[in-house]
Amino acid sequence: MFSRSNRLVVGLSTAVSLIALQASPALAFDPTGNDVADAFLTLIDSEEGTVESYGSVDVSGDTVVIKDIVVSNDADENAKATIGATTLAGGSVQGDGRLKLSGLDLEKLELTADDGGMSLSSLTVTDLLLPSPDEVKAGTPPVGPGYKTFEANAIEIRDEDGKVADIAKIASSIDGMDGDLPTSGSFAVTGATIDVKQLEAKETKALADLGYETLSMDISGQGKWDPDAATLMIPELKIDAKDAASLTLSLSLGGVTRDVVNQLDETSDKPEEAMALLQNVTIENAKIRLDDASLTGRILTQEAQKAGVETPQYVAGLTGTLPLMLGMLQNKELEAQVTEAVTEFLNTPGSLEVTAAPGAPVPVSQIMGTAMLAPQMIPQILSVGITANQ
Repeated sequence: MFSRSNRLVVGLSTAVSLIALQASPALAFDPTGNDVADAFLTLIDSEEGTVESYGSVDVSGDTVVIKDIVVSNDADENAKATIGATTLAGGSVQGDGRLKLSGLDLEKLELTADDGGMSLSSLTVTDLLLPSPDEVKAGTPPVGPGYKTFEANAIEIRDEDGKVADIAKIASSIDGMDGDLPTSGSFAVTGATIDVKQLEAKETKALADLGYETLSMDISGQGKWDPDAATLMIPELKIDAKDAASLTLSLSLGGVTRDVVNQLDETSDKPEEAMALLQNVTIENAKIRLDDASLTGRILTQEAQKAGVETPQYVAGLTGTLPLMLGMLQNKELEAQVTEAVTEFLNTPGSLEVTAAPGAPVPVSQIMGTAMLAPQMIPQILSVGITANQ
């Protein structure tokens, strides 16, 4: 949905990732006289940006407050970032040049450019480890996550015509570690509201045609990895679009060893190698659930109007073709389940749930092999089931 505003999305990522901006080989700002403040300003004084100015630098115990930081963009004279107040708590510059903070707080951050901009009222990060300038330049940041908790509030994204979207809160936490690897954590995006009228992507036009002027959603997820048992559990990953629908995924995987996780991290930019590493990972169970909140009815009504028929007649036509379409499954029991569930859901939209609960964990390699040779067998090896309105 943000295809028209890719630079704004990059801007958002940049803003909430000020902890990792590239370091310039020479400082463009006057040193403050405080090692922690200077180390932080060095990181945000990038090759494509310059710390033009900052206001006061106040030190109280182990807390440093920098007021009114102004950063310009060397490639665009009309692009600028300002931070009203930056609080660096419990800071120390490590022997390797990294900056360690017990807390980072940014207030009133604003990015402006000719094609729009973004702002956020506050950003808070705890137990933060920032890379050294040399590591940033070489592209080798510290191993493992660089923070424990992260929260950004009241984010607004704009294009050249005005506000495109706002987000009430983005939060994440890392709740457990195994050496340098996280073992549990969660994230949530709350109150994300998109102004459909402001965007001109194909997807947003479809939303406008369905009667949506704005679309508000919450996104959340949590996960837990047990490196000794080599299992990864995602109890819930949920996208909840208000007055539309919510989609929930839960998943349990086996064979996720420390070696697999480490190698996946090393091959993150090599999809083929990463896929090879997943061959021995197994699917223990999975569930996908759709809860309707008017989206299904809107789509059916729209399609019925295009076909020139009443909605019940259109639904009857759809459900009547299900047995023919499902014949490829070559599984009469599953065909009956799908036909019954989909028919009930289309006639009375409520919920639709698909589960995979094999008697024994199924390797990804077996699923991929079956997909190539006999795709109709996948529902059987995964023991797929489907229900509606339960």
